[in-house]
Amino acid sequence: MSKSSSPMKFKNVFWQFFVAACASVGSFALGYDDGWGSPAGPSIRDDLSVNATATDLDWIVSGIPIGSTIGAVLAFVSTNYVGRRGTMLLISPFYILAHLLTVLTTNPTQIFIGRILTGMVDISTTMASQIYTSEIATPELRGAVSSLPSVALALGILVCYVIGAFVDWRVLTLCQLAFPIAYLSMWFHPESPVWLLKKGRVDDAQKALKRLRGQDTDISEELFRIKENCDREAAKPKFHIREILVPLFFHPVLLLVPLVFLQMFSGYGAVVYNSVTILEGNSPIDVGIATIILAVCLVVAVLIVSIFIDSLGRKALMLTSGLIIKISLLALGTYFYLRDTYGPEAVEHISWLPFASLVVFYTSYAGGYSSVPYIMLAELSPVRYRDIMGSIGYFSSNLLIFVVVRTFPELQKSIGDYGAFWLYACILAVGAVFVIVFVPETKGKTLEDIEYFFKKSPDQELELDSVDKKGIDNPVCLNVFSTDN
Repeated sequence: MSKSSSPMKFKNVFWQFFVAACASVGSFALGYDDGWGSPAGPSIRDDLSVNATATDLDWIVSGIPIGSTIGAVLAFVSTNYVGRRGTMLLISPFYILAHLLTVLTTNPTQIFIGRILTGMVDISTTMASQIYTSEIATPELRGAVSSLPSVALALGILVCYVIGAFVDWRVLTLCQLAFPIAYLSMWFHPESPVWLLKKGRVDDAQKALKRLRGQDTDISEELFRIKENCDREAAKPKFHIREILVPLFFHPVLLLVPLVFLQMFSGYGAVVYNSVTILEGNSPIDVGIATIILAVCLVVAVLIVSIFIDSLGRKALMLTSGLIIKISLLALGTYFYLRDTYGPEAVEHISWLPFASLVVFYTSYAGGYSSVPYIMLAELSPVRYRDIMGSIGYFSSNLLIFVVVRTFPELQKSIGDYGAFWLYACILAVGAVFVIVFVPETKGKTLEDIEYFFKKSPDQELELDSVDKKGIDNPVCLNVFSTDN
């Protein structure tokens, strides 16, 4: 490599990361709101002007995943018709309405509605940014660039915990009004070249790719490859409901939904949304300081993983992360089992264990489970189905995190704290088998290579082509389960 090419290469790499970082403001906001319930819950509980019951608090904390579940469906329409960048710019002003609705009231129901609207906005911008970052990155950098939304999410949790340790829930919420301002940076960055080519805007796609790769970079080969793939997809008829039976669609879905299930039932929602209450009376250090330390561990781990994810591979990170999470959950459950069975004096000599277990949990979760499922969501989704699969993935994740957050208090009542944590550990043990047996490694593969992996035969193209606007004309299209395919 020549001396002159090295600076240019560095500049192009830096620009990909910079643009992706600007697009990840939505993920930062989602992380902030994921962490919001932990310091805000006790603050609302102690706010006599709100007079919220324990049930009210459970529903308020659950507002974000409820709104995110609804927003995932809306984002599918928006990212497809308005664009990835367009969605971020269109949705971000609604942050202002959502947060003002939350703080300018003493009614628990209105706070709950405000959190639902916040969740809708959060997931819409997060989905758009995740798809955007995967589509603007080169194959060799896609893992690291696509990890930036996860880094931003972890930073959002950290910032929320830091602010929440010193202010009440209203000030904590008002600080989020800065997010729409931060999103103004996207005015100066291009739309996704993939989306532009899907819409037939070749000149705009070329300009966007030039801006992303550098004016002196030869983009002809990359542009041709992306355009060829988009043209091939555009030549096919519009999506029909029966296409869910085609391997190119249902094979990725059968991988993505279980991955999302494992991510949510790792105990993430139960731990992150309730860290303060878990540590209250069970930590040798101040709870506010403890949660800040936890968030710092999360950020550091996510940053380290984002650097090495393209060299370590997705499966290795998932398996290692899952193993360490299981150990932390088993340790946390053991502490509560001893406390509940033999009394508080039985755990006085291990009072450090809950905090230490959460440190390990946050760190190991960030080491794979926080980012790999979302990276694979973008990577495993064929161009033809990327928008709808993104919605399926995010709809599933937010529906499941709502289930986790809302059922955790009920599990605590029915099987105890220890039973809840042990249950999550058992689910992860089963999930490890699924990852080993079924999940493919996508490290270093182009999106086109990954898409080809799910085509059971060259005839797959013919099967898709036979789906017209009225449905599937040829019954042979449904023979995708045949071993001959």
